[in-house]
Amino acid sequence: MEEIKLCGGDTIDIAVNKLLKAKKDGRHAYCKFNDIILYSDTVTIDSAYLKICGCTKAEWEEKRRIEAEKIKKEREEREKAAIEDIPNKIEIGKKLIYPSRYDDWAECVKADAEGMYLGGIMKCSIEIMTAIEEGKSVEELKEIFDEQGHSGWSAGLTRDTVMRFSKNGFEFYKAVRFGEWDIEECDAILEILRENEENNEIISFEDSIYETEREVSQIRKSLIKEKRKLG
Repeated sequence: MEEIKLCGGDTIDIAVNKLLKAKKDGRHAYCKFNDIILYSDTVTIDSAYLKICGCTKAEWEEKRRIEAEKIKKEREEREKAAIEDIPNKIEIGKKLIYPSRYDDWAECVKADAEGMYLGGIMKCSIEIMTAIEEGKSVEELKEIFDEQGHSGWSAGLTRDTVMRFSKNGFEFYKAVRFGEWDIEECDAILEILRENEENNEIISFEDSIYETEREVSQIRKSLIKEKRKLG
């Protein structure tokens, strides 16, 4: 008996149609779908769905429709909650960031609430910035960060937000960095630090912003030196 090979993206319907075509051509064939064997001589759409999904095609599609509606409703509710929470997140953030960044913070909170993470990036950032203000150790900050369950992209956004807005975010940023810095990243860090210097006289720092700037500058100089050696 001939085996019909299925491709990775083939659906149940495609598998059944291939078997029915073989039957029409007078060929006895079978195929494996999720380790379930279907035969050209006996297969129908509903028999295949019953074997693979435990219900008919119509019942399966109705289940999918109900699930899609549920997911849509849940997202709409989360979107609504995220929008309503914008003023709260703005006010909480004001206690944790530089006064000169209030407007920037408000814009970021709004954009995050309306974006794919529905306020999740700012929620995680606030949690970490609050812990920084409470004097948590770098190890404790990393633990909080790890427990937030980030994807690669959300981790980067949260890390960058803390660096950009937190009064003392550099040590956290450095602790959860992704690999070695390059010259461009050093430049971006230095730009943020220098923008924050104007607030140094009115905000007390646990870690000197100037010491941090010297550290990043030294890393940058080393990278430039290494780059020149490589030609």
